[in-house]
Amino acid sequence: MKLFSRKVGWSLFALLLLLPIAGYLGAGFYIYSTLVESTSGCGRDCDNTPAQFEEHWSETDFPFDQYTVNYWESVRYAGGDEGIEIDGWWVPISETGPGDAPVVMLVHGIRGSKNDPDMLTVSGMLHQAGFNVLMFDLRDNGASSVEDGKASIGIKEYRDVMASVDWLMQEKGFNEHRIGLYGDSMGAGTAAMAFGMDSRIQSVVLENGYLHLPVLVREELERSGYPGWLAPAATWSARLFDGMDLNEISPTIAFTNHRDRPIFAIHGTADTRVLTHHTRDMVTLGAEQGANVTAWFTEGAVHSGSKYMYPEEFKQRVATFFSNSLGGTVTP
Repeated sequence: MKLFSRKVGWSLFALLLLLPIAGYLGAGFYIYSTLVESTSGCGRDCDNTPAQFEEHWSETDFPFDQYTVNYWESVRYAGGDEGIEIDGWWVPISETGPGDAPVVMLVHGIRGSKNDPDMLTVSGMLHQAGFNVLMFDLRDNGASSVEDGKASIGIKEYRDVMASVDWLMQEKGFNEHRIGLYGDSMGAGTAAMAFGMDSRIQSVVLENGYLHLPVLVREELERSGYPGWLAPAATWSARLFDGMDLNEISPTIAFTNHRDRPIFAIHGTADTRVLTHHTRDMVTLGAEQGANVTAWFTEGAVHSGSKYMYPEEFKQRVATFFSNSLGGTVTP
C-alpha cells in the first residue's frame, strides 16, 4: 500500500511538473504558428504589375504612376531547394535586353510578394536610374511554390535569393561583380543572410531590417499583445514540433562575412514594427567587424516608409550606392 502511494505521489509530482512545461511550449507553438503563417498568392495586390500599381491596404496620395515601367517579362526558375520554383518579373532596362547595366534583386517582406507596391516602387526607381531589376516571390508567397505555408523568417528563403543569383548568371549572363541586392523588412533579414552566405552578391541595401532574430521575436510578441517572456518558448517549439531552428543562421552573418563588400542600411525613426535600434546595432556590429557599412535614418518615416516620405532622396541615395558598388552611371 505504501509503495502504491509513493508511485501515485511521484506520478502526481511529475504531472504537476510537466503540465506547466507543456503549457509553456504549447503557447509558444501557437504563437510561433500565428507569427509565421504565410498565405500564398498576392491578396489585394494581384492586379499590380510593373506597368500599373497602387496601394490597396491604405489610402495614400503617393504618385505611384511616376515609377511604372512599360516592359517586363514573367519568369520562372528553380528555387533554393528541390521542388521549389520561383516566380518572378524580369525588368531589363529596355526591350532589347539588359545591355551593360548592372542588376539589382528585390526581396519582399513577410506575407508579401513581387506585387507589393513597396517592391514595385523601388523597382521603378532603380529602373529609372539605369539598373536592370529582378523581382521575385519567395517560397510560400505570391505565385512561387508552396512548401509548408510558413515563413521561416529568412532561414530557408535566403536560399531562394541565392538561386536567383544562379539564374541571373546562367540565363542572363551577368558577372557576379554586377549583382546587387535590396531587401525590405523580413526581406532585409533574408537579404542579409544571402549576402553573408553568397560572395557573388556585390552589395546590399537593407531597409528597416533586423539583426538578432530572438530580439525581433520578443518585440513582435510584445507588439502583438503577448508577454515577451514567451519568446524562448516560440523558438523552442518551432524546433521541437516543426523542425525549424530559428537560430540556424542570422542576419549578423552579413557583417561578419562581409569581405569588404558595401552594406547600406536604411531605417525610419518612427518605425514601430521593426524598431530602429536594429539598424543602429548593425552599425555597431559593422564597426566591430570592420565592415563597409553606411546608414541613413529617415526622420519621421514609418515601417517601409522612407521611400514614400523622401522619394527623390531615397532614389538618389540607393542608386548612387549601387552605382558605386556595381558600376554604371546613375540616370537622373
